[in-house]
Amino acid sequence: MTQLTETLFSNTSPIAWQQLLSLQSTQIKQVTYCQGQFNISAQARLISDSYADSDSDSDSEHAHHYLTLIGRTLTADAVLNLLSALSQLQVSAQLSGDIIIYPPAHYPISDESISDKFLSDSTLSGTAPNQGEIIVLGLPTLSDELHQQFDNTLSSWSNDYHIDYAISQTLPSLNEPGVVLMDMDSTTIQIECIDEIAKLAGVGEQVAAVTARAMNGELDFAESLRSRVATLTNCPETVLTQVADAMPLMPGLELLIATLHQANWKVAIASGGFTYFAKRLQDDLGFDAVYANELEIIDGTLTGNVIGSIVDAQVKADTLQALALVHNIAPQQTVAIGDGANDLIMLKSAALGVAIHAKPIVQQQAQVALNHHDLEGLVGLLQAATCVEASWT
Repeated sequence: MTQLTETLFSNTSPIAWQQLLSLQSTQIKQVTYCQGQFNISAQARLISDSYADSDSDSDSEHAHHYLTLIGRTLTADAVLNLLSALSQLQVSAQLSGDIIIYPPAHYPISDESISDKFLSDSTLSGTAPNQGEIIVLGLPTLSDELHQQFDNTLSSWSNDYHIDYAISQTLPSLNEPGVVLMDMDSTTIQIECIDEIAKLAGVGEQVAAVTARAMNGELDFAESLRSRVATLTNCPETVLTQVADAMPLMPGLELLIATLHQANWKVAIASGGFTYFAKRLQDDLGFDAVYANELEIIDGTLTGNVIGSIVDAQVKADTLQALALVHNIAPQQTVAIGDGANDLIMLKSAALGVAIHAKPIVQQQAQVALNHHDLEGLVGLLQAATCVEASWT
């Protein structure tokens, strides 16, 4: 085993650490970090901890938790600060301070999600402006208390460096078939369609207030939806067309769909919104399936009614399980993404549940929250398994 102090890494971007380490050793099976020291080993070993089952048959190359970091640029300063903080937390909890570091990688980001600031920063750093950076860390099993301490540290660090993160016990892989089920309003598109309809119908403020309360989990979703739709009685269908024609896609959506289809994944919408808009997205972008509520329209006019049962939180979760069953997809290959309280059951039923620009209640309860990315962030998260599978040499 070769030991190197972190000062050697402080002047090199993490994405280039693989080249740096290749200068130190020709045989690298595993790289770990512990309290200021990088350890390079020609053999993989299990990171021990007091919570692990000593009789476990786990593959010795895999940790018990994975921490995925994704950002436009991951600087040495940001990563080293985090490694030091997390290692100290483990030592304080009387666990091994060793953290596995997997080979970093790039992930694609869409042009529309690149800010002017990132363009200038990436030019200076040498990073391609259409690529972000990802690092996966392997951690011992975390107790509930330590998991919370990690989350607190990561949340503060994430805000300081504008980097998103995910802690998970499994990593869905693009090398195997999978499914992503998405909410529609404020997830695949940047608006709440019912609020936009209401504005044009002259009841915008009234409906928007109810929508906000429903998305925060303060109201029964089905009841609130029917009451909002009732305010749209006698609204002409042309208003729906006007809203559909102007739907702003969430940045990264087209990249995400293309990435998933290339990997033989299914991608679908399950929405508490309306089929009128979901089917337009399916026709335009190629979603494999869409599930939403149907507005009753008679003679070109909304009646103020919803036809049939409501697509609510439980229906969304059931839809995810049904899609996995129909397409013979393993449970660990299921992903869900949404932003409102009516997405929580769906997010919790997926192997990877991701909140995007979410309401406070969803931020608190979701397994993963994207705050500094749009949908290209999910593309990055789905690259994590590739990092774990990669070799340093």
